[in-house]
Amino acid sequence: MTLPKLELADLARAGHVTRWHSVRTSRDQTLAEHLFMVTRIANHLARDLFGPDLDDAALLRIMEYASLHDAPELLMGDLPSPLKRHIEAISGADNPVREIERQIAPWLEDMREDIRRRNPEHLVAIKLADLIDAILFIDHEGIGPHARAVCSGLHQIFGGKIDEAKDLYPGYPWDKAVSLLETLRQDTAAAQIAFERT
Repeated sequence: MTLPKLELADLARAGHVTRWHSVRTSRDQTLAEHLFMVTRIANHLARDLFGPDLDDAALLRIMEYASLHDAPELLMGDLPSPLKRHIEAISGADNPVREIERQIAPWLEDMREDIRRRNPEHLVAIKLADLIDAILFIDHEGIGPHARAVCSGLHQIFGGKIDEAKDLYPGYPWDKAVSLLETLRQDTAAAQIAFERT
């Protein structure tokens, strides 16, 4: 079976595709919102982490990949992470979800491999940005005990990724990602409140 390929026109629907359907939230997060936030967070985090080692071309690759990293969700929807992990555990190297993603967005796999070949630590920064956005959204918009459990699990995954990054790429200040998350969790409404009080 030949699957359709994602095209530029498909990205226009990113504002209609929602995420977090398995978690109760006060509002929907769209795929477009998520891609935008991950791109902005990845930009900030990459500058903090890699400093003068980060040239403009590398930053552009980070931002371009971050802005499209979940594009297959336009056709597949947002598969919950636990489901993805179960599929991977059952299927091993023949993961059907990854294969579908490769078929519908081969250019995304090419982008990922280009970054992996040049600067694999940049993919870690993008994944941390992805997790930061997830934590922020569920922390602020999640409702009930299941959402709190999901947020707690995301924090554990985030901590594990930080530890993994420190082991694999010890030359970078990975704790800056932890600081950025804490800053974003605390300062989300500060500017809005300050503006309204003036």
